[in-house]
Amino acid sequence: MADFGLKYYAEMRSKHFGVLWRVEIAERGYTASAEEMTFDGDDPLKITWEKRGDEFYAPIKASEASINILCTQNFHYLSLFTSDPRQFRVSVYRGGALYWRGFVTADLYSESFTAPPYTVTIKAVDGFNLLSSYLFYDLMTIGVSGRKSLFELMSRSLELMELDMPISDWLDLYADGMNESLSPLTQTYIDLERLYYVYEKPTYRDILELCLLPFAGQIFQSSGALHIRRAISLYQTSRPVTFFEIGSELPQGIIATDNKATRLVAEPRVVVVTSAGRDIMENMWSHGIYVMGESTLDIVPALRRITVDVKNKSLDNIAGRLGFFDKEMWNDPYGFLDFTESGDSLCFCGDDAHQGESIYTAGREVRQCNYPIAWEFSIKTYHRQWSWGIYSPPSENYSVSVHYGVRLVAAGAIYYLTESGAWSSAETDIVSEVKTGAEQNIKIEIAGIPKDGTWQFYFRQTLIGKINYSDSDRIGSTSGHMENATFSAMNITIDAGEVYDKGLHLESLINPANNVEMNITLPVSDIPDVPNDHLLYALYFIDADGNPTRLWHTKGRNDYDTLVGHIVQGALRYKQLPSKRLAGDVFTSAHFDMNTVLCDDKYLKVAYSVNSIELSAVEDMSNCELTEMPGLIESDQPSEGDDCIKIVEMPFTVKRIIRCLNFLLVQSADRRLFVFDVISRSLREIYRSSHPFEIFPAEEGFVREENKTFYYCDHRGTVQQVMSIYPETYQGWATYRSGYFSLLVQGYTINRVDGSRSYYLYFQQPELRSAGEESVYHRGLNYVQFYGDLVHVDYTNGCLTICTSREAGFNDSRYHQISGFTKIGAGKHIVSISDKYMLINENGSLNLYRRTSITDHIFIARIGDVATYCDHTLAEIAFAGDSPTICDLHTYAHQYIGNTEASGESVLGLFYIYGDLYIVRERAIYKYVSPN
Repeated sequence: MADFGLKYYAEMRSKHFGVLWRVEIAERGYTASAEEMTFDGDDPLKITWEKRGDEFYAPIKASEASINILCTQNFHYLSLFTSDPRQFRVSVYRGGALYWRGFVTADLYSESFTAPPYTVTIKAVDGFNLLSSYLFYDLMTIGVSGRKSLFELMSRSLELMELDMPISDWLDLYADGMNESLSPLTQTYIDLERLYYVYEKPTYRDILELCLLPFAGQIFQSSGALHIRRAISLYQTSRPVTFFEIGSELPQGIIATDNKATRLVAEPRVVVVTSAGRDIMENMWSHGIYVMGESTLDIVPALRRITVDVKNKSLDNIAGRLGFFDKEMWNDPYGFLDFTESGDSLCFCGDDAHQGESIYTAGREVRQCNYPIAWEFSIKTYHRQWSWGIYSPPSENYSVSVHYGVRLVAAGAIYYLTESGAWSSAETDIVSEVKTGAEQNIKIEIAGIPKDGTWQFYFRQTLIGKINYSDSDRIGSTSGHMENATFSAMNITIDAGEVYDKGLHLESLINPANNVEMNITLPVSDIPDVPNDHLLYALYFIDADGNPTRLWHTKGRNDYDTLVGHIVQGALRYKQLPSKRLAGDVFTSAHFDMNTVLCDDKYLKVAYSVNSIELSAVEDMSNCELTEMPGLIESDQPSEGDDCIKIVEMPFTVKRIIRCLNFLLVQSADRRLFVFDVISRSLREIYRSSHPFEIFPAEEGFVREENKTFYYCDHRGTVQQVMSIYPETYQGWATYRSGYFSLLVQGYTINRVDGSRSYYLYFQQPELRSAGEESVYHRGLNYVQFYGDLVHVDYTNGCLTICTSREAGFNDSRYHQISGFTKIGAGKHIVSISDKYMLINENGSLNLYRRTSITDHIFIARIGDVATYCDHTLAEIAFAGDSPTICDLHTYAHQYIGNTEASGESVLGLFYIYGDLYIVRERAIYKYVSPN
């Protein structure tokens, strides 16, 4: 704790409500007596929490104070002008309780150059601005490697501010598997070496924002404490005790109600938080809070698009990550290897006594992918033979054969890397014939990774090495021979192409009719669950075991999503519709701060959070910006006895419904096409035709087939690309992916004995073939054939799925060419698929599988009976045969959906959009409202 002694103080009471205010100015190391000051002017004490717009993700809400005092002697307070921005600390007390604390800023000190008495204005800031002036790099106390928790990193930043305030940490977003009784900041880590790889010279403010921004967390001081929370958490029922007992002695424990909510239960030595009540002023007008008539009501436009970018760097060389030059990684019982201190080369030495023996690295886990991998390195060999007592120089231009390689140990199989870069199940060495005297540069283009498994480097001993020592008295007399090979300048890179860039960028179109764009850049976050993500991305959050964090949920809720997904959820909660913003003076004796929620049940029927405050202490007045919290008062409520609300009616017969981005496309039987927007809750016609047409889901749009012509369209129905090639064997299903149309067509084989034909289905890209791109087309000719009658085909989440009466399979755009599929066996029907899960109808049941790699999956649980419609999030599954049901993905508990208003209507589709479940019936679209 910093050593400050009280030097000046002043007291006053507010005009209208008599609130006692006291200001203390303490000096570092000061030990003399304190002097009383006199407040002066019409506005002697003003405290401001800065206005940063109404962005819920602004990580730091800084504050400052302005104090006017009377000076009766020339330049009496000039000592407050100092080059040390932390020499004088200001503490403001309200009713005897610490209200605000900061430091005098010398560059903002002013006083009149006139005869006394005159007014001196003292400016103070809370210290967050100082963090930008100090580099975080500290070799001795912090280090440059190893894992650090976000709490430890934040604590160092806050200690530097020397505010000596308790921390009210009620960040409520937890990664899967975290202990919810502890702060997530104490359980989330980053690797310092990777941090400095991405951020060469971070400041303490950079570190503070790095810890908060990915959570859309905010930090600010109020009521004598530093508060850490998400703006979206104001919707929850949990609050810190500091709001209720400002300035009083706080119990050291968590305060919570018992199961019956009849008494408070304290748990010792844990951070103080409460869930005993809401600090929501249910009727702000009856609580003595008066918004003055000069205030302004603004309508804040709704969002058009949310864009989230994550700063990162690709690992430009993963040789170190795979452990080739890491001595600790090698199992070398014979002492074949010598390592340099620099750690960038190793020498493989010959040994006659262990010819044919192999040594391996412990290995690193890698995942199946089709990304090209370039392995480049240099080899320099050595060969020498000598006789007793006769010096012989190393051989020049002597060819040395070096045997080494990579093997992939997968489940049930071992693959060996060949010199061509292909993988073979036969045990194969890479053999390099390298002549002594000069380095030889080698490059192997590796064709991806065939399976999930352990990547191991190895050497096979074929080099000679033996030294004979003389039994005579001649010292140093030996004979023998020796070979070795030195590997250096190794570089291994993975070219993930657009997959890497896409993983750092999320773009969500909310409503194209709006004009407001929200662009958020995160300093760090999770990494997308793509093959070998930990080898592609340098910096990401990890858990206590060093594994990348993936899924997060709000404490006590089942809203699992990525961190980026939660930011999008927050943006939608606040800004998916136009909202209200009230700015002006608020007159009150009540204490309120940026943890306060004000409910206007009288006029506008909305709730507000406090976005900024400019407090005039003497006037009992605060100039505030109040931001609407949509849905807190008037949320979607089903009618009594129902659990769904009708969103929009469909006064036509539905022929087909598909998803396009976050919209639903509804095709009517009378040849019209409508788009349903869940934000505006509107159903709008975008196309009609006098000819029959079909629609199919596609990459970021949809395909329309009409009069034997294919049209790729965006969600508005605007045509982006046209293809007039119509194969005779076209089987009535098409999509668009990676710049080309892909059609389901029919082929056949002929039995050479009886001439009979066997028909099958496969996917073809006609444009490639007709364009004469023979090399590309022939590569795609290794198509996977599906025999039997077509049952179902779909494209969703980047995956193409197909099911026939005899077999089924899926195509993942991250791995497969359009013609390549992974088959899953006969009698199976994929009804929902994502990066993490698959839902499959088989043997009369709907079964849940977890995808362990792009092409592999394992059975998890039976969910229910066969589903006609199914969709899922990372938290729950919705499925329907006759009636819709929800299954919790973590507990497998079932919740049956009543939807009584639509009783008797068939279900035509289930879709999760922005986390909400929409049920398409014959005559309307409904939204399910969870009772929890």
